[in-house]
Amino acid sequence: GGLCNRHGATRKPRDEKDDDPVPPKRVRRKCSVVECTNNAQKGGVCRRHGAKAKTCSHEGCTNNVQNGGVCTKHGADVKVKTCDHEGCTNLVRKGGLCNRHGATRKPRDEKDDDPVPPKRVRRKCSVAEC
Repeated sequence: GGLCNRHGATRKPRDEKDDDPVPPKRVRRKCSVVECTNNAQKGGVCRRHGAKAKTCSHEGCTNNVQNGGVCTKHGADVKVKTCDHEGCTNLVRKGGLCNRHGATRKPRDEKDDDPVPPKRVRRKCSVAEC
């Protein structure tokens, strides 16, 4: 095992890590209106303070644009993943499965009737009696 923080475990600052596989988080701009904490959408403001959503270019349609200037009703191709379970057409929630087929809980089998997921196991410090 490794060491806990009390016994000398240290972390390198993010800029000193080499070949870090985790990209830095994207920082979103905030709305420029005083005391507004919403993310800026267009022109430095949020929708509440004046950013306009693009609407579908199809004549008479007022739906929001999804892809290519049109809504899904008028041909926007939006990738939607469905559950990997055979014959299921529900949307994927986690791990390729929908909620019904185990996205939020472990699958039940005949022996185990407990719907509560197991607790996360933490690694122990390598120093004796820690």
